[in-house]
Amino acid sequence: MKLRNIAKRAIYDAQSSVEAKLSSDILNGDWFWRLARSDALVEIQARLPQIRIGPHDKPLWTSSRKGTYVSSETWELLREKKVEIVWWKMVLFPHAIPKHAFILWLAMQNRLITGDQLIRWGYNGDVKCLFDHNQMESREHMFFECSFRYQIWKFCMLRCRVNNPSVIWGEIMQLGISQWGNNALKGILCHLVLGSVVYNLWCTRNDIKHSSQPSTEEQLLKKILWKVQSRLARKGKFPKTRENLILASSWNSPADLLL
Repeated sequence: MKLRNIAKRAIYDAQSSVEAKLSSDILNGDWFWRLARSDALVEIQARLPQIRIGPHDKPLWTSSRKGTYVSSETWELLREKKVEIVWWKMVLFPHAIPKHAFILWLAMQNRLITGDQLIRWGYNGDVKCLFDHNQMESREHMFFECSFRYQIWKFCMLRCRVNNPSVIWGEIMQLGISQWGNNALKGILCHLVLGSVVYNLWCTRNDIKHSSQPSTEEQLLKKILWKVQSRLARKGKFPKTRENLILASSWNSPADLLL
């Protein structure tokens, strides 16, 4: 707003208008401006000699390296730049399941409406975990300090050849960033399992919360495993290594999963 006001004032002081063309300030091939009547106009006129007027002048888009309009470069100029989120590849990767990715994204930012969130908003009702009924419900307790949910998590991660997976949310995130961040079959399986477990546990929690018929542990595991298996069958083609053969067998994957 400040720059706009300065520009408008300078145009007024120059006895010009916003509709005026640049040619109205050029006379006989040189700059022709009226006597300056403000500090802003003095500064503008002092810089004009640096701009040479030639017979082949053309307009340039100054935000572009080539002087022409490029939408991507203009967007980079206009957008608000922030620090890159280090965990984004755990949520958005080529094999990701969209609805799983959305709930996982909310969980990553601790924006799921859990019991501890409700307490902060002034809720006075029961906010205990709906599975073990011992601890206050929070993201950290849900994923995966709760003993029931941990058994689901552990069972699925064992199929990914990860023994004794952590119950601490922060440690799981660090592991996902440092060791699962590639396109190897094991890394993709771990990402898919995390998204599927978080999504299905959250849905089951909501079923209990709203008096719907919740899935049993067996049904819950079946949903998680089926989603991961079907996603791999549709999207995957991986090298036929020893580890991949073991993983494919563990997940009952089709023979054409490996090249």
